[in-house]
Amino acid sequence: MPGSEEDKKYDTFEEYNYNQNILDKSYKDILSDDFDKFSSCSENEEIENGQNIVKDCITLKKYLLHFNSIESCNNKNCCSYVNYWLNKKARTYNNAINSALKIYNKFIKDDNEFTQKNLCISKINDLNTDEYKKMEKLYKIYEHYKNYKLHKHIVQVACGRAKSCAIEYNDILFNNPKIEDNKFCKVLEDFKKEFEKDVSPFKSQCTTEIPDLFSYEEECNNLQWKPNEADASSRLQAGQMEMGGITGESLNTQTLKTLSGKEEHHIPPSSFGATLPISLFSSGVGILLIFLSFYKFTPFGHWLKFRANRFKGMIKNFDDEYEMLQHTSEYDESNSEYKGYNIAYNSL
Repeated sequence: MPGSEEDKKYDTFEEYNYNQNILDKSYKDILSDDFDKFSSCSENEEIENGQNIVKDCITLKKYLLHFNSIESCNNKNCCSYVNYWLNKKARTYNNAINSALKIYNKFIKDDNEFTQKNLCISKINDLNTDEYKKMEKLYKIYEHYKNYKLHKHIVQVACGRAKSCAIEYNDILFNNPKIEDNKFCKVLEDFKKEFEKDVSPFKSQCTTEIPDLFSYEEECNNLQWKPNEADASSRLQAGQMEMGGITGESLNTQTLKTLSGKEEHHIPPSSFGATLPISLFSSGVGILLIFLSFYKFTPFGHWLKFRANRFKGMIKNFDDEYEMLQHTSEYDESNSEYKGYNIAYNSL
């Protein structure tokens, strides 16, 4: 079964160095008598790479029994590292990876000492390719750094190991510019701090240039805003509880504030009576203006235009008649004056 979230913890350099040394010692110290003691795994000797798988089982038991309890094992992240180590071994065999891992799993579950101490039960599983590759790259960096520390007294050898370590480290970020694993990002950044503290004073002695390590700080900070599903679920529940508290308490507070300010913002009924006619008048004027703007395009507009033209014609005729009557009146008045003069003239 694929590794669960808790199985994806990567070793620090100190954990890797400790666990790797124990595994190497356990593997090298296998005796011929050990094959007889591990009967539950010895039955697989006849399968392809069977003897190597049996040696892996013996190494696994010696390694885990080195830890007195599951607590001491967890303090060194022993289950995670040995799971990687067994996956690495299984990938070197021609038979399917799962077949070797099934043997390791069966062996660890059938052994009484493992079950009594609860040592890595159900922690041996198939790492997916992405998880395995990240561990492989990280532990390759650690191996270079380990060799640098071992050969520190031989300056130029140590310089070469430090350079290889820096190149491998930078290649991870160069080939994976977008890291989406909080734990992987953090362990890389932690290693950078340790490496620089140890190697920086040593660089001046090297004839070869040791590259500066890339920083993963920005990637780590960005990943802090991307919680895994379990974190997101718990935060969502906490948010819902918080919202529930806000809904209950703040609404009560808000209600009290509303009630206390009710009289302050209260509008008397008489003001509605005063504002209602104004509102109706404003609405009526607005509707009338809209109607007048569009009346020309309606049948009523055509009728109204026809009536207006008739009214204009009647006014014009009335004006013409009035003007004619005015001229006639002026003519009659002038004739009357003329006749008066005639009368006066004749009397003389």
